[in-house]
Amino acid sequence: MPLSHKQMKAMEQKREKILEQAILLFAEQGYESTTIAKVAKAAGVSFGSVFTYFENKDQLFYHAVTEPLENQYREAMLDFDPDAEDILAEIKSMIDKHITIFIEMRTYLQLVVQVIGQHTKFPEPFKVLDEFSLEFILKLQQIIRNGQKSGVLEISDEDLTATAYLGFLLGIRLTFTDYAVSRVREKFKIPAFQLLYPKR
Repeated sequence: MPLSHKQMKAMEQKREKILEQAILLFAEQGYESTTIAKVAKAAGVSFGSVFTYFENKDQLFYHAVTEPLENQYREAMLDFDPDAEDILAEIKSMIDKHITIFIEMRTYLQLVVQVIGQHTKFPEPFKVLDEFSLEFILKLQQIIRNGQKSGVLEISDEDLTATAYLGFLLGIRLTFTDYAVSRVREKFKIPAFQLLYPKR
């Protein structure tokens, strides 16, 4: 007998709750210290319920790393147009969006850092992150290249410039406390813009 819409909705909500708590626990306590039992308790579900949605701890970790990227961050981070008519305005808008996104993703970034730091231990989630990083950098290179062509940016190595820009975004969120970030959020736009070598 097929599940009703109400039952399917309840299952979706339960899965989301499990994943939400898994992300928090993996980020705060690390992979080794996070157990299925801890996730189940935090999500308010039975131990066995977790396995209804995730085959094992490795699969739970994989989805904790990849789903926020696919469902929350990918589209927002790539939401800029390298071929915009007013390229300078587009770059400034892009920086504003990126800083806002990175300020809001501290917990998720703690998870990302674990995967990057132990990429041989987590090859599958690392591959997803690495592919997205390349996609992001390539698109950044396009807008940098077009900014150089239009004369608003100095000539630079667009690959190094794009990578430095991404590193800056990661750094501000991982270095500063929530209070410090919220207090000086607007000031972060200046060094982010300077990293792209604007013409004076």
